[in-house]
Amino acid sequence: MNPLPPEAVMIVNPRAGGRWRRRPAAIARARQELLAAGTATCVWETSRPGDGEALARRARQAGAELVIVCGGDGTINEAVCGLAQSRVPLAILPGGTANVLARELGLPLNLPAAARRLVQSVPRRLSLGRAGSRHFLLMAGVGFDAAVVRGVNGSAKQWLGMGSYVMEAFRQLAWRQLPRFTLSTPAARFDFTFACIAKAQHYGPIRLAREADLFSDQFCVYGFHSTCRLRYLLYAGAVVAGASARLSDVRRFTATAVRCEPANPAQAEVFLQVDGELAGRLPCTIEIVPDALTLLVPEAAGGGAASSRIWRSITGISKTARLRSAAALA
Repeated sequence: MNPLPPEAVMIVNPRAGGRWRRRPAAIARARQELLAAGTATCVWETSRPGDGEALARRARQAGAELVIVCGGDGTINEAVCGLAQSRVPLAILPGGTANVLARELGLPLNLPAAARRLVQSVPRRLSLGRAGSRHFLLMAGVGFDAAVVRGVNGSAKQWLGMGSYVMEAFRQLAWRQLPRFTLSTPAARFDFTFACIAKAQHYGPIRLAREADLFSDQFCVYGFHSTCRLRYLLYAGAVVAGASARLSDVRRFTATAVRCEPANPAQAEVFLQVDGELAGRLPCTIEIVPDALTLLVPEAAGGGAASSRIWRSITGISKTARLRSAAALA
């Protein structure tokens, strides 16, 4: 039996990922899988940055009972911002470059296969992170990695995928300085050149923050303070090998809020990224927002009776709301 509602909004980023030319056929097959299970979808496409948030908010205001996002982590982040602190469930079909959330949830990267798993998903309420006014689901990155995100060329990302980030990281190490910043909690203060404030274990295709839990109400913070380029290469190798925690200049701890500020505002700017998208520059406060989003997850990661209660509250939306949703999607 399909636990999903009979209709859903599907927000699609047609340019996300490295195989966007093949995407329409894959999306059509995924929609057919959902329709065969009893859920009809209405596709709304993004055309520029920010559309994902606007479309998710529009779906929320129209009374949609489910929003499905087919795109990368950046498009998903936009939808998260549009649905934050509502009861409208979010589901994903992975269609981006890194697909961090899909990896975190154990979803197949094939769209029709992911759609079949979606039919077997359950809702979970979870906290979000918030950097300034922007919500995020996976992680915030400060310093070096945000500079890499800022420098990646959109065309290179389309053709090279994750390789574009590797190339930009080497370029940053070769030609750019590594500006320091301070990261403060109520209990401590650190000087870093890179920090990952994570809710998810994965950082791209790599498991960086192995202690992190997407469903926890706290961050797992990893920080690196060296300005030595060779040390950064060693750190990168340790991350790939899953051994970063063994390095003496890596700090890791949990927190519910951190404050990041440039160590020397007169020197180079320090940038911030959330869920793989540039989000501005320091200073910034990054904090947990509890009970902020309903996410559909594979049943193995579900919440049992709690998930059943969430579904009852969602599917208990009035018939008036359903009719209003149908009119808005027509």
